Amino acid sequence: MALDLAFRRKESKTEDFSAILGSLLSNGEASGEPLAPEIAAAFRKHSRGNYRRLFKLARGVARTSAIGNQGMSVTLIDRHVEMLIH
Repeated sequence: MALDLAFRRKESKTEDFSAILGSLLSNGEASGEPLAPEIAAAFRKHSRGNYRRLFKLARGVARTSAIGNQGMSVTLIDRHVEMLIH
């Protein structure tokens, strides 16, 4: 019997990323609204697999979105990435 661990690892990373991003943006509350795929893709692209960078990006974008009373958008994520230290 053989297990394809490489396939499961990739699948697990996607599930883990989605769960972590969902918990960061919901502040621990179950909102019931799924995250738009383009927004999740923007977070994935700009975090580059680094969960610390994802945390800082999600925190900043959520805060900026709340302060400006605007929804979350790919443009907002792109603008906030420029403020992060590379």
